[in-house]
Order: sequence, then C-alpha cells, then structure tokens
Amino acid sequence: MPFDWREFLIVAHGLRNDNREGVQRTCLGRTYYYVYNLGLMKARAINFTGKKPGLHTKLWDWCQKHSDPTIKQLGVLGPRLYSLRIAADYNDAPISNLAAEVRTQLSRAQVFEGLVAQSNGQTPPPVLPP
Repeated sequence: MPFDWREFLIVAHGLRNDNREGVQRTCLGRTYYYVYNLGLMKARAINFTGKKPGLHTKLWDWCQKHSDPTIKQLGVLGPRLYSLRIAADYNDAPISNLAAEVRTQLSRAQVFEGLVAQSNGQTPPPVLPP
C-alpha cells in the first residue's frame, strides 16, 4: 500500500502546540512535504513531466502557468509553504512568530488539499480541529 502523505499533515497538526522551536520547525517542514507530494501527484495526473533537479520549483512554476484557475491557485500556495519549509530547515535565524507561522502553514495546507479534492471531483478530507 502506498504511503499516505496526509499522515505528515496529521503529525504536524498534532505537534502544533508544542512550544519547542525544533518541533515547530518540523511542523512547517512536514506540512510542506504533504502539500508538495499531493501537488506533485495531481500535476503528474494532468501531464506534468518535470524532473529533478529543482523539481519543487518546476512544479510550482508549472502550476502557476497552468490554464486551470484551481491549478494556478495551487501554484500560489505551494511556494508560500515551500519558503517557510526552507526557512525552517536551513536557516538558523529565528522565525518571527513561529507559532503563528505553524498555524498559517497548516491552514494553507488544508486549503490546498480542498482545492485538489475539488479539482478531482472529490469531497475534501476532514478538516483538522483548530
């Protein structure tokens, strides 16, 4: 059975109130990787052929240039989540208002998954509690 990438979102959501900086940075990263893999699967299903290296950027650029407005919106959300993941994983500088960034990252991920479900003609996954 293939890995369920939504588990990353569920883990991040479960850890969101842990005040340790490392845990909150992990939440930013896990949330992004859920969105990235969900977006990549959607894009591959509609003929995205990007390859490594630089696949993250190629994916979001492709989405932004797509004619479907829903896919374009994925291309707007993706880089926002990606930039926080980069800051969390590679920059040792403090992230301003980290707890708020975690909440924003989780919220954007749920919007993203709703858009993907809508574009697939499916019911979105259950919203995680606040």
